Amino acid sequence: MEIKSIFLHHVDVQTKNVTPIEINEDFENLNTYVEGLVQDILDNPNRRFYNWKDGETQVKNSLPLIKANSHDIESYVLNNAKRLLEKEVKAQESMNRMGVEIQRGSLLHLSIESEGTHKIIICKVEHDEVVSEINFELIRGLNTRKKLFKALLVYYDQNGEITHNYVHDKKPTKYWWDDFLELDPITTDEDNTENALNEIDKCLTRYRKKYYVDYLILRNSFLGHFRNKETLNFTDLVDEVFEDYTPLNKDFPKKKLLESLKKLPEKNNFDTTFNIIKEKINKRQKTNIRLASNLYLSIDDFVENLKNIIELEQEGGNKYVRIMSEDGYNKLEDLLNK
Repeated sequence: MEIKSIFLHHVDVQTKNVTPIEINEDFENLNTYVEGLVQDILDNPNRRFYNWKDGETQVKNSLPLIKANSHDIESYVLNNAKRLLEKEVKAQESMNRMGVEIQRGSLLHLSIESEGTHKIIICKVEHDEVVSEINFELIRGLNTRKKLFKALLVYYDQNGEITHNYVHDKKPTKYWWDDFLELDPITTDEDNTENALNEIDKCLTRYRKKYYVDYLILRNSFLGHFRNKETLNFTDLVDEVFEDYTPLNKDFPKKKLLESLKKLPEKNNFDTTFNIIKEKINKRQKTNIRLASNLYLSIDDFVENLKNIIELEQEGGNKYVRIMSEDGYNKLEDLLNK
C-alpha cells in the first residue's frame, strides 16, 4: 500500500474551530496506523452503499483533486473539514434537547494505492490529547486502539472511474451521509427493512416443522429486536438473537442457521446497517398455534421473555401447555366456574 496524501483536521464542535494537524509522513508508525484503519473499513461487515447526489456537491468535487494530489489540495480538504464542522454544530443543536453529544474527533483525508487500484478515504477518527511520558507536556495524537467513528471509502477502477463507494457508520447518522457527504442511499430504509424481515423469516421457516418451539422463540426474538431498535446493525442482530441463543431441542442446527443468516445481506440485496421502518414489522407479528379443535394460542406482537412465560409439561401420558397470565387466569376463572 502506498500513501499518496494524508491530511488531518481537528474538528471541535464546542469551540467551533477547525485546526489542521501536521502529520510527519516519514514517521514509521504512520503506515501501520493507516493500514490498520483501511483494514478496519474493508473488514467491517456493517456498511451501506450510496450514490452521489446530482449536481455539483462539495465533497464529491474535491475527490478528483485529492486523487490527483493537486497543488491546492490543502484548501479543498480544509473546506471539507469546515463543512463537517458546520453540519456537526447544526446537528448538535438538535441533539441537545435529547442530552446526546456528537462524538469528538478529527477528519482524516487519505489517498492511497493498494492492490492495483486507487482508493480515497474520508473518515472521522478518534484524536486524543495525552500527557507525554518524556516531558509531561500535553500532546495530541491519533488513537491506535479505537480508531474509527465514521468513514467513506471510494473505489476507482483502472480507468480512474469511481466503481462504488460505501459508508461505514455503525449508527447511520444523517448529518454525515446526507448533510456532509451529500449522498443518497441506493436502497431505501423501507426496502431494507422489508427485505431483511422477509429473508430472515424465510431462513427461519425452514426449521418451523421439525423444531417448532425453537423456531417460535427465535422468530419472536428477532422481531422484538427490530421493534426495540431504531437502527439495524446486522452483526449485532445475529450475535444477540441467534449466536447467544441456547436451543431447547439439542438437535437444533444452530451452526447451519448462523451460516445461512450471515450470507443473507449480500445474497438478497439489503444493507447491513439502516434505519428500521416500524410499519413494516406489524404485519409479521401474528402467530397462531393450534392447541385443539377450534382452540388457538394467538401471539399478536413481540412478547418479552416468551420462553419464561410459556412452559411445556407432561404428566400421566398427557401433555400440557402452561402459560403464566394473570389477565387470562382472571377471565377464565369466571368463565370456567359458571
